[in-house]
Amino acid sequence: SIVVLFALIYLQSCSSVTTVSGTWKKPATAAQRYKKIAVIGLSGDIVKRSAVEKAIVNQLAASGITAVAGTNILPDNMVDGDHDGKVDQDKKDKIAALLEKQGVDGVLTISLVNVKESEQYVPGTNFYTPYSGYYGFNNYYFGAYNMVNTPGYYVKNTNIFLASNFYNLDTQQLLWSAQTNTGNPTSLSDLATSYASALCEKFLSAGVVKP
Repeated sequence: SIVVLFALIYLQSCSSVTTVSGTWKKPATAAQRYKKIAVIGLSGDIVKRSAVEKAIVNQLAASGITAVAGTNILPDNMVDGDHDGKVDQDKKDKIAALLEKQGVDGVLTISLVNVKESEQYVPGTNFYTPYSGYYGFNNYYFGAYNMVNTPGYYVKNTNIFLASNFYNLDTQQLLWSAQTNTGNPTSLSDLATSYASALCEKFLSAGVVKP
């Protein structure tokens, strides 16, 4: 039971891993400098949206790109008032006007695609360990090792799939897109950090923006 407990603690303490499962770039797109990129999470949950937006903004800033979180420049109910994970159709023009007023010329959106939960069985193990105590050489070979069995256990896995799209606000064209999978985030902060790091690495190497 102690071995299982330590295994569970270890699994829970590990940071999540985000993989980029696919990317797309508009053909003939050349990298250009943007005055300011707005990072906008398409979610009615302001807390989750803000955490992810700010994590990406920090990653971009570390690479010399000026960015701003959507929660800092747009009203809370402006992006997804009906909580369907999409920009409200009747507010698109108003959002674009507000962003342009803030000097934004590029927009990176994030939307939740799916959350999958599963249960995985981890089988037990068998291994040998020395008996406690001291043995003389003559007695050692009579049986100095003991078989230890650890029981199997179940672990729950959570995978969060997000989609990211980058638009040129002047032309309103989609220039770059990516899908990611974050496995077993331990917290909102862990999810935001892992996702932002993996996403920005791909985004910055895609040849779409210049620092």
